[in-house]
Amino acid sequence: MDNVQGSGGKIWFRMTALLLGFGLLVWLAFEDQNTFGVIVFSGAVCIWLAARILFIPPATRKQLLLRHTLIGSGVGLILAPLAIFLMALKTGIHGHGTPDFTVEQIQIVLSRTPYFVLSGSLLGLGSGLWRLARIDSSQKRG
Repeated sequence: MDNVQGSGGKIWFRMTALLLGFGLLVWLAFEDQNTFGVIVFSGAVCIWLAARILFIPPATRKQLLLRHTLIGSGVGLILAPLAIFLMALKTGIHGHGTPDFTVEQIQIVLSRTPYFVLSGSLLGLGSGLWRLARIDSSQKRG
């Protein structure tokens, strides 16, 4: 059950991507100048990306933990640039005389990058440990 095979996993990823895309389109239409929504959408896209990459498990336990931790760090690293891209996209779509997000807001999002990387690596390590525990418990039962 840990390694999702067949079309069931693919459908889940596709439906989640469609839901994220729809939510993003709805969010882009609103006059929201808060960075919370940008960070939430960036985080959701990064989580989806990490889950998509981790779809196929590696061969050994050590590789699994290392892979989860590195991918968590990687998606934590791309969260802030993705958030800034979404800020620029929203500003460009709305086309106001003044941008939707200030320079200070962009700097605040960029300054959180170390926290995103640390959080991503800890979440990756935790999910890797959880996955190993599931594999161990399924082997004991079967």
